[in-house]
Amino acid sequence: MKTTALVIRHGPGHRLGMREMVDMALVLATFDCPVSVVLQDDGVFWASLPPFAENNPLSLNGRLKSMPLYDIETILIDAASLQARDVSIHSECPAHPCSHSEIATLLARVDCILEA
Repeated sequence: MKTTALVIRHGPGHRLGMREMVDMALVLATFDCPVSVVLQDDGVFWASLPPFAENNPLSLNGRLKSMPLYDIETILIDAASLQARDVSIHSECPAHPCSHSEIATLLARVDCILEA
């Protein structure tokens, strides 16, 4: 089975396509396709948001929180991006900080990389 990584580089409010990309990751996982998520650059702001109602335009963070339910367990946050932006990870976010080398290793192992 092909593996996919979703790299989120843009923060809340930047692009409307972010929701569709994350929905795509959930659909792939539903069909047992291995999926990983990486938050880098301004994408780390998603990890700091509190939960929002589904109809809120920033509700993507609720989808991030539900990823482990879809067996998406590899959710990495670039530690350097967190530090550069002085961002703290919200307690309900299932991601964990990691180094550039850990992200590079993950991306080298996947078959398809989707960036948003």
